[in-house]
Amino acid sequence: MVRRNRAWDEREALPAEVQRAAYGPSGQGGCLKTADRQLASDTAPPDYHAFNQLTGTALETSRRTPEVRDALHRWHTCMTKAGFDYPDPYTAAGDKRWETSEPTSAERATARADVTCQKSTQLVKVWAAAETRIQHRLIQQNTDRLHESKARKDRWLAVAHRVLKREGRTNHQHHLSDQ
Repeated sequence: MVRRNRAWDEREALPAEVQRAAYGPSGQGGCLKTADRQLASDTAPPDYHAFNQLTGTALETSRRTPEVRDALHRWHTCMTKAGFDYPDPYTAAGDKRWETSEPTSAERATARADVTCQKSTQLVKVWAAAETRIQHRLIQQNTDRLHESKARKDRWLAVAHRVLKREGRTNHQHHLSDQ
């Protein structure tokens, strides 16, 4: 996840004209689209939508379970007693006031209260157990879709590996001929 976020940060830091050339005006074209077409040709790209959709469904469904609602209510009560009025940890973490170059003392105090309240209410433990239970159910209900998604990814990766091997041999041959 950290590597993927770093890659996105580097992509967004590119000069505008480089971004347009690499990704097209919409972010879906340019050299990326051409390379994708040449690499995979008739191989369907991985179906990340299946995974992302099920992950989002599990999170939202678990949030509505009685035990997570209770834990969130206890967390909210704990935060209120500490002087902070946030309905949930996401709202606390995403407060626009934290969009500063350096963490402020208010942000640090909120984070400390959040951690204390999450521990005392066992919010993470309760929520993780509910989400895991729901994920297992979703996996069972979507086995065929997930197997097909994995098969597509495996085919796509196999094509990419073949291209990289071919490219590696080509570059190696060029280096030998340069000597």
